[in-house]
Amino acid sequence: MYTLLLAVVAEQEHSGIAQMFDVGKSSFYWTLAIFLLALPFMWKMVFGPIVAALEEREDAARESARAAEAAREETERMKAAIQEDLDAARREAANQVAEAKIRASEREQELMSAAKAEAERERARAHQEIENSLASAREILRKEAVALAIDVAERVIVREFSEADQQRLVDDFQNEVAKN
Repeated sequence: MYTLLLAVVAEQEHSGIAQMFDVGKSSFYWTLAIFLLALPFMWKMVFGPIVAALEEREDAARESARAAEAAREETERMKAAIQEDLDAARREAANQVAEAKIRASEREQELMSAAKAEAERERARAHQEIENSLASAREILRKEAVALAIDVAERVIVREFSEADQQRLVDDFQNEVAKN
């Protein structure tokens, strides 16, 4: 396309289109002078705000990075604190379980001791009842034996004893049996 345009321009060297593309040496200097005069204004009006916006954007990015790092550090610190609290809770739970086991064991020992003591008391009471029943039965047997002995003695002797004589004989017999 450019070659076509140059061909058209070459044919019409002095026509209006050719003059548009003919840049002389003075135009170059004028363009340079205008650029140098406009540069401070462009720097102030165009490049200044662009540079300020870029610096602001860079500062915001740095601040975001700092905030992200601070948040990460805070998260790590909170994670460590939570882990520490969790470990403390686990230790406390383990201690409570151990204490509960100890209390249960102590309570079991207390109950066993109380049951043994109760069984021993019950056995002693039963033994005492047996002894009392045995003593009562012996006393009844003695009395019956004395009464039987008196009956036999009355028949053998064939004489009648007075009530006082019978009582004296019963008391003597009981005393003799009690000694044996």
